[in-house]
Amino acid sequence: MRTTLVLFVLVLGLAVGAADNPTLQDRIWRGNVARTGEFTAPGPQALPKVKWSFATGGPVQSSPVVADGLVHIGSDDGIIYALDLATGKERWRFAVGGPTRASAAVFAGKVFYTGPKGVFALDAATGAKAWHRPGGFWDDSPLVIPGPIKHKDGKTLDGIVFYSQPWNNLVGLDIADGGEVWRCRDGHGPGSRGNSALVHRGLITYFRGSQATVLVDVLTERRKYEIDGAIDNGVFTPAARDGICYSYIKGIVAFDMLENAAIDAKSWADYRMKWRFDPGREKGWDYQHPGISSLSVDDRSVYFGHIDTFVYALDRETGAVRWQTRTGGVNRSSPALGSGALLFLGSYNGNVYGIAKDDGAIRWQLPLGGPVHSSPALVGKTLVIGCDNGSVYALE
Repeated sequence: MRTTLVLFVLVLGLAVGAADNPTLQDRIWRGNVARTGEFTAPGPQALPKVKWSFATGGPVQSSPVVADGLVHIGSDDGIIYALDLATGKERWRFAVGGPTRASAAVFAGKVFYTGPKGVFALDAATGAKAWHRPGGFWDDSPLVIPGPIKHKDGKTLDGIVFYSQPWNNLVGLDIADGGEVWRCRDGHGPGSRGNSALVHRGLITYFRGSQATVLVDVLTERRKYEIDGAIDNGVFTPAARDGICYSYIKGIVAFDMLENAAIDAKSWADYRMKWRFDPGREKGWDYQHPGISSLSVDDRSVYFGHIDTFVYALDRETGAVRWQTRTGGVNRSSPALGSGALLFLGSYNGNVYGIAKDDGAIRWQLPLGGPVHSSPALVGKTLVIGCDNGSVYALE
């Protein structure tokens, strides 16, 4: 049964100026629903100290989301934690029955998670279960689009939370009760292990994990376009800003979302790129296995880490390399762009870095004692991040 929306107030609004006022800013993985990695906080500008640490029962590859003074984060021990931002003390925990590597989205008093045991909506303040949709799902971090949303049945929704069913569908649930209100039948859906969807200019976009970057019309629930990248096991999330999507299609690419969505579906091979960055396999860039972090974008650059041990900044308009900085470790932690001069990320070498956005200079580095897959969250001058040694850290 089709569940077409007859009015989508928020998403239509996203068509004009989403980059200027991203939705769920600082309350969802990658900073906002366009997944640009931008935060409103500066983060620590000088070498920080460990303000507090909290030990879980397993590696912490989930990335934190901070809202209303609480750090929301999952662990491989199968527990979702809410920690006090000021002290690191546990405020509540919720056992989900399996490793949780997805990150949260916090909206309307609820915190949303997806994982191997289903989709959970919990009371953000207490951890009480609001609803649970059981099943085995990917660990993509949920996308939430706030309302008001007028559904075809006449009901006005406060918002929709989106998750992916393995090799099947992208599904939207009513945030109030978990009832299904939206579905795009893909046959694949966003890929496993962290390929999360974004929304920008009325299009939900995701990287399938094998082969394609997909654009779906939010209003009609139908695929508008997909760009085949001939990729095997790619794990990352694209970003979108000012109508341009930044993804991985045989290299880092930039393309106009609406221009490509307007191409006839029979001509999917005729995609139009703004630019492509592909250093070549001789430099460790095997496009069949893209070893990159998720992409971060501001008004000047596209930033990402790579398994070649470098962090890159590309010119947003041309794709030319502005700088590349070696950390000496694999960099799959996705850059968090502070509102100040620095970006922040972790590395498999066990360090967290503060790197100048302008020239790539490493301003500080701090060892945590284990590889870092987790991506940072920024609140004021505080950076919060997880570590494979099983702990969550606040650095300030």
